[in-house]
Amino acid sequence: MIIESFIRTAKKNFNKIVQEDSTGMSLTFGQTLTAGILLSKHIRSFEGENIALVFPASVGGALAFIATTLSGKTPVGLNFIAGRDEQEWAMKTCDIKTIFTSRVFIQKAGIAEDPRMVFIEDIKEKASKLEKLFTYFSCKFKSSRSLIQRFKECDAPDKTAIILFTSGSESHPKGVPLTNKNIYMSIQAFSTVFQPNPEDKVLGTLPFFHVFGFIACLWLPLIMGMGAVFHPNPTDYERLGKIVHRYRVTMLLATSTLYRGFMKRWKREQVSSVRLAFAGAEKLNESVRKKFNEKLGITIFEAYGVTESCSCITVNCPNDFCHGSVGRLMPDVQCKIVNTETYEELQPGEEGLIVIKGPNVMNGYYKAPELTSQAFHGGFYITGDIGKFENGFLYITDRLKRFAKIGGEMIPLTPIEDKLSHVLDQHAENEKRSCAVTNIPHAQKGEQLVAFVVGANPDKILLNRGLDQAGLPKLSQPDHYMSIDSIPMLPSGKVDYKSIKKIAIEKFVQVG
Repeated sequence: MIIESFIRTAKKNFNKIVQEDSTGMSLTFGQTLTAGILLSKHIRSFEGENIALVFPASVGGALAFIATTLSGKTPVGLNFIAGRDEQEWAMKTCDIKTIFTSRVFIQKAGIAEDPRMVFIEDIKEKASKLEKLFTYFSCKFKSSRSLIQRFKECDAPDKTAIILFTSGSESHPKGVPLTNKNIYMSIQAFSTVFQPNPEDKVLGTLPFFHVFGFIACLWLPLIMGMGAVFHPNPTDYERLGKIVHRYRVTMLLATSTLYRGFMKRWKREQVSSVRLAFAGAEKLNESVRKKFNEKLGITIFEAYGVTESCSCITVNCPNDFCHGSVGRLMPDVQCKIVNTETYEELQPGEEGLIVIKGPNVMNGYYKAPELTSQAFHGGFYITGDIGKFENGFLYITDRLKRFAKIGGEMIPLTPIEDKLSHVLDQHAENEKRSCAVTNIPHAQKGEQLVAFVVGANPDKILLNRGLDQAGLPKLSQPDHYMSIDSIPMLPSGKVDYKSIKKIAIEKFVQVG
């Protein structure tokens, strides 16, 4: 599985750099394996079986996750940007007794110290020079088989490799345990579809508590013999352009919102090394896709996945794509479009609920049997997304929860956002997301729509006139517009709909 594959790759590429970050730190495969084993010895003594990790996207952060896996403990990717209540919920769910982190990082990030914290800086000082040398030469000269045997129990297919938490964009976060097999099978599918080569370098800006950050930015390079370049702030657009240029990055993984920012700040000569760019987590804005290609000469390929599926379910590829879709199914993934009430399978072209099955899909939510039973039907995981298949390509039309029921009609919210974004972009060139739409209760109509718009004093009459011209029905046009400095985002790049719904309810729930 993943440890065996990493060890074999590290032995073959011992002196090749695998990880670099924007601080200038870098590690070869051999150094990563050595440091991971040294660190894992200390992590074994940490209290508790589940260890919360609080690290940015960096070489040190990657090493902490690798070492925790090698220790036999289960890393829990703690969303350190989430609210304190959500963090405490995650730690209580996982019975966290130890938080592994960096003292330098929490001071920079303004994170309060916790008695459960163990700092990586303190552990680094404990290993003697002799122990470091012995471990290094042991990794270099011992056979792959003997090293693999040493970590066999940690690498069992059904052992939980990570517990991640859903983003909580619309509900309370849920713990998603992913096994070694889930991760290994996902990476094998990636290698088939992406066809990575040893010269590839992925830009690692997504946090490790995000499924794509953990799978594609951390484990994919370790197993496939690629490189990764980390930077902790995905919105540090200008600096990221320089990083791409300096380190000759070949693969980008980002959201539509982030690509909008990249497009505004990057220059074509900076990205000449990039051969692949994938978008996920939110719908790829068509205007962003076109302008990114026009300015930088790079085509963004949209993919689709959920935390519960260990990232990718479908993907568009350079030699097999259809813009507007989220691509074809990944190898070994089964997917059906079913009726939202009866779960009867629908025909190609018919729109319904997306359900999936495969070796990449979790077995169930962590310590939540009731949620697990609600999440599966007939062995298929219920994604909560609405879509359809056309010519083998999957099209996402909306979230099941991203509908408003107005006057008995089900109104999808994503098309409203798309058309409103188009109207707003005609009048301003903004590198950030310009709007978000949510639904809240209404005494007479059932629900009403509230649009949050970046900028001062949005004009409802003018904007709805623009939506008329864009062909949006009156019933789907927002009842209220709210000015906001910026649309609140989750670290995954998704809109924090839970926050904006709360604001809208406080402001408008009494409006008749």
